[in-house]
Amino acid sequence: MRYLFLLALSFVMITVCAKTPVVLISIDGFANHYLDKFKPKNIQLLANSGTKSKALLPVYPSKTFPNHLSIVTGKYPQEHGLVHNKFYHKGLKENYYLGAGKNNSAWLTAKPIWSAIEEQGLTSAIYFWPESETKVNGKLPSYFFPYKHNTPNSERVDQVIKWLKLPKNKRPSFIAMYFSTVDSAGHHYGQNSPELAEAINGVDSQIGRLIAGIDDIPVNIILVSDHGMTDAGVSNEIIWQDLFLSRTLKDDSSTHIVNGQTQLYIYESDENKLLDVRSQLSKTSIGKDKYRIYAKENYPKHWHFDDKSSQVIPDLIVDAIPPNTFANPNKETNVSTHGYDPKLAKSLEAIFIANGPDFRVGKVVEPFKNVYIYSIISRLLNLDTIKGVNRSVQVESQLFKE
Repeated sequence: MRYLFLLALSFVMITVCAKTPVVLISIDGFANHYLDKFKPKNIQLLANSGTKSKALLPVYPSKTFPNHLSIVTGKYPQEHGLVHNKFYHKGLKENYYLGAGKNNSAWLTAKPIWSAIEEQGLTSAIYFWPESETKVNGKLPSYFFPYKHNTPNSERVDQVIKWLKLPKNKRPSFIAMYFSTVDSAGHHYGQNSPELAEAINGVDSQIGRLIAGIDDIPVNIILVSDHGMTDAGVSNEIIWQDLFLSRTLKDDSSTHIVNGQTQLYIYESDENKLLDVRSQLSKTSIGKDKYRIYAKENYPKHWHFDDKSSQVIPDLIVDAIPPNTFANPNKETNVSTHGYDPKLAKSLEAIFIANGPDFRVGKVVEPFKNVYIYSIISRLLNLDTIKGVNRSVQVESQLFKE
């Protein structure tokens, strides 16, 4: 009986280890329209020989951290906790900064997919992903690298290839990798710049190296971006302090105003002070066609900012209309940017490309939300984690082979 039990256990372990690994790759700031504009050959090869969406739809706001966390948690920002790249937490009485979860896991309120993978006996490996250094229930991914912005893309690809060439009983079932160079070039030089073209060609070359390096290994690759990019520039800047006519308001410690460039997040629990803020915003001479003012009770439904008890959802949002941005004096201006409501600019749409033995060939699906990617990965790995996350059975039925 003991022999039969061990034999059955071994069979289960072999089955788990033998599952086709999933590699999730993010190219930060790779706009959907870049595919046609720059025609990156290796990325196009993945798309044409696999499955792609006409567009991947970012969550609001179309910033890096909220969207990367929505991709790996299957939840909207108010559920996973990161409602912007910069925001305030009423309970912690602190402003969020990029990567703050490393020092305080309370910032993250939903479980990333690599944590669910580890809990089910599989291994995960992360070569940079926003908040991948946050411990969930005291644990990190089996393999991970602390974020270092200047790490060459080639080093990242080399390590992913090494992971995939490990023996099957040590090979990660899930790998995530992140490229930031396209986003940086878009911000600093603009969407029509040779620098952006060079950055895209560079990442495309690394994608080609990855494909060639694992040619003999069955792998399901999911290539995404977090958001697109749209024009901005110095001529469209609003010095955000000029919106408030009262100097006392700026110095009032009970009112927290966080400038996220495309939004001002305003936190104030005192209704009278909040009315004063709204009054000042309505009286300013700066044109109202540059932004819209929303109170907590009337946030647009598609934002999914409807949790009235949330400690991180602002009480008031001043939402910039593209191409306007909120700026601080003497700060560098982005030629192009993102963060706006995705419904205000089609150029903010991202990419979704999937290629591997479990995906259809030559399939193009309609645009879908990035919160569905979690359940797609869960199905690929046969994880029992789909319950409670956002899911589209219709999208999944179009992506996978029967």
